[in-house]
Amino acid sequence: MKITKILLPVDGSEYSLNAATEAIDLASKFNAEIIVLYCSETFQNLKQFKEFSVESLEYANQVLTPVREMMEKHKALYSERVVDNSPSEEIPRIAEKEKVDLIIMAPRGTNPLASILLGSVTTRVLKQAPCNVLVVHKKH
Repeated sequence: MKITKILLPVDGSEYSLNAATEAIDLASKFNAEIIVLYCSETFQNLKQFKEFSVESLEYANQVLTPVREMMEKHKALYSERVVDNSPSEEIPRIAEKEKVDLIIMAPRGTNPLASILLGSVTTRVLKQAPCNVLVVHKKH
């Protein structure tokens, strides 16, 4: 398998940091680019409030900062995307648009109501992804 682009969805959870570690490791082995993706799902009626938009961007930056620091520490080739839509819709869409070879993601995120085995986003991505998906559970 040839890997040139990896999509790494992050949500601020410890699980997504574990996935980031795996993405960095694989990217270094294959000399691949990592696309770090954060999906901020905002309710339509809240988008009109400037304060909420600013808070959303601040939270996105808070989620991305530790991942960004990991990428820079390991000298990984990466780019960032922040989108305002459902992760279960955006992850497969961006994977297809960017022609990624592999999605590396966590089994569940920050939602405490997620299913016990796999989170609902992960389950949907596994069904809709245009490429292979690596679900990382443990710390590398």
